[in-house]
Order: sequence, then structure tokens, then C-alpha cells
Amino acid sequence: MTEKLSFKIAMEFAYGEPRQLSEGVVRLVANNPSPFTYKGTNSYLIGTSSLALIDPGPDDPAHLEAILKAAGTRPITHILITHTHRDHVEGLPAAIKATGAKTAGYGPYAITSIVDPGKATSGEQAERGFTPDILLKHGDQLAGDGWAVSCSPRGALSAPGVAVTAGAPGASVAGASSSCWVRQGNQTVKV
Repeated sequence: MTEKLSFKIAMEFAYGEPRQLSEGVVRLVANNPSPFTYKGTNSYLIGTSSLALIDPGPDDPAHLEAILKAAGTRPITHILITHTHRDHVEGLPAAIKATGAKTAGYGPYAITSIVDPGKATSGEQAERGFTPDILLKHGDQLAGDGWAVSCSPRGALSAPGVAVTAGAPGASVAGASSSCWVRQGNQTVKV
């Protein structure tokens, strides 16, 4: 018996343009489309007064500029890393330099490559040297002025990482690897 799988392939976005998904949750898509990133790596700004950046994305000055522009005068106090695939963390040094933010996350993967250990293509390898300022474990919570995150376990067969439920009061974004859910009140939408 064969069952057809349905995939959501429509995505409303423009590179470099912030899209408010719910109160206190903004998504920016990096211009790095590939088989690993689909349309591009998603970065999120969460919060109202101060902000947390979830996954700074690739080392792309235009993407970082878009993130900083979307933040405006609100400080980015924390940078959360859901997992250390390079398409999520290559832009981390520049983001830290621009914001002075503390980093938070699970830590490095214990593997060197997902596809080919000898080939360093963005999105294919994990950054093994990432050590967060704040080490998050499943069940931990972290909060700033106008935002909060809760870390929950991923599937038993998943590689190490942190699934984050975050956002302003009444709104949240949850992300792990390639999946993200936004919740506003009782409504949850996969994005």
C-alpha cells in the first residue's frame, strides 16, 4: 500500500524582509536556498522590549543587516542556537560582534558531517566548536525583558539539540532542525 505524503511548500516571505508571525515573533529568511535549507535558513527575533535572536543563520552581511534593522532600537540580549548546523551558526561571530549578546544552546554536535566529512558545504556540517555562554538542557527556561523560552526534548532518534518554545506572552515559536511552530493563544500553526 502506498500513501501520498503531503508537504507544505508554500511560504510567504521576501529575503531581508521581516515577517511578523504573531505578537513578539518575527521571522527573517536568509538568502541561502539549498536542499538542506529549502528556501533559506529561518532566523527569528522574539520579544517586545529586548529581543532574543533564534539561529543567526549563515555568514551573510545582508542577512545580519536585515536582522539588526528589524530589531531597530531594541537590544538583542541573547542569541539562541537550536542546533549547530553551519547554516544556523556561521553568522554567529558577526551577530555577537554586532550585538554583544550572550549565546545559549545545547552545545556542539558529536558528529563531524551529515553528508561527507571531507566536504565543507554550508548546511551539510555541524559546527563542533560551539560552546554557548548559557548551556541549555531539556526542561530549562530562559527569559529576558519581553520574551521567554522553554527547552523541550526532541524525538528520541534526533541528533542533540534544543527545541525552543518562545515568544511574548500569549505567542510562541518552537523550532528544532527544520520544523517550526508558531502558537498564538490556542491556535498552533506549523511554518
